[in-house]
Amino acid sequence: MATGTIFYVGTESEVAHHARPLQQRMPIRITPPDVVTNEARPGDLAIFFSEHFDRFRSAIHELKRRNVATLYAIDGILEWRNAWQNRETEPACPWTMRPVLCHKVACIGASQARTLAAWGNTEKVEVVGIPRLDHLRLEATPADTAPRESRPDQPLRLLVMTAKWPGFTEAQHHQIAQSLIDVKAWADTTAAVCNRPIELIWRLTGGMDRIVGVENSLRDTTGEDLITALRRSDAVITTPSTAQLESMLVGKPTAILDYTNSPLYVDAAWRITCQGQLDHTITQLCDPPAERMHYQNTVLADSLQHDADATDRMMMLIDKMSEHANAMAEHQQPLQFPAALLPPLANPTPLLCAESIFPERAAATQNDAGMLSIELADAQREIKLLRATIQQLQLELGQAHKIFDTIRNHPIAGPVVRTREKILQWVSKSKANGTDAT
Repeated sequence: MATGTIFYVGTESEVAHHARPLQQRMPIRITPPDVVTNEARPGDLAIFFSEHFDRFRSAIHELKRRNVATLYAIDGILEWRNAWQNRETEPACPWTMRPVLCHKVACIGASQARTLAAWGNTEKVEVVGIPRLDHLRLEATPADTAPRESRPDQPLRLLVMTAKWPGFTEAQHHQIAQSLIDVKAWADTTAAVCNRPIELIWRLTGGMDRIVGVENSLRDTTGEDLITALRRSDAVITTPSTAQLESMLVGKPTAILDYTNSPLYVDAAWRITCQGQLDHTITQLCDPPAERMHYQNTVLADSLQHDADATDRMMMLIDKMSEHANAMAEHQQPLQFPAALLPPLANPTPLLCAESIFPERAAATQNDAGMLSIELADAQREIKLLRATIQQLQLELGQAHKIFDTIRNHPIAGPVVRTREKILQWVSKSKANGTDAT
């Protein structure tokens, strides 16, 4: 168990929803960075939700100088534009996480850990998950293996969302606004999808609701009301955001809306990068193919650790870091941490249910070995008979060709046959060109 003080660095509004799952297990102080740098001592642990801004970066540098353990607890996805395409006047550090400043970084999933390792953080990465999403694990469903309920009498409810920060440049804001305007225009001019009327639920940030001209259902950006919106919806369209993982986690078909067409650190089974893709994509969201849902679940498994309880893993990481920090403090040694403090995860990939994609293979799901052997023997016998029939038909066809060639070369019948062939070819060519041959 942790023996030093555990700080969660930030204001109540910034970190309370991050700290809450951990505070139910152990004492954790929510403290601004300037206070932490004055109060923390060797053997304590400071958890950061951000390394983007100078007030956090300065605190981390000072705490590490004083041998105080630091942990960067990432609470969301990596986003390409935020990482690589900020404004010249952006107040956040342009090379955040390249490398990570803290002693350790708690990643939300395996793919994030791989990316951060490639950015020079191999010894720091620990796969944890997102503790505040643990309650959603109980709602996770193997959506690719279970038939989706048909609801022709109910509207198709599409939840349309934007990330907490819709864009990071003026051009990005314009592209995002246009994409949302296009979604609204599509819904206004489309009577139904899959014979279901359309109902849009808007959850927009950054004033996008005023730009698009819609009623906004957003109440807060901490995720408190998101699950309610997800439960109401049948499918989700969102700009790249951690909310896409929450949507996938509860089994909603999820499409990424991104007119910037940026690379994705977290992929999706559906992408909308231009207006022309709306109709086809939303039709599939209404009746999602099993192979797409399987890919969505595969992305989810790689992007969000949800096989084990994330709060348990975060507590284990805190305890091990605290124990190690105290041991180093007692011996007055510089604070360094070994790689891989947490035990590895199996990280199972969802199995493909091929029978849901290829109904003709349904017989392969039978468990009666005796019946399967009989059906196999019957099928092999039928194949043998069909091959014999094909062979006989090919023989008869060859004989017919020989007879036809004899007639075609006959001095009297031949010209008639050849003239008929030319007429048929001319008629066929005329039809292909769209002209009337009569």
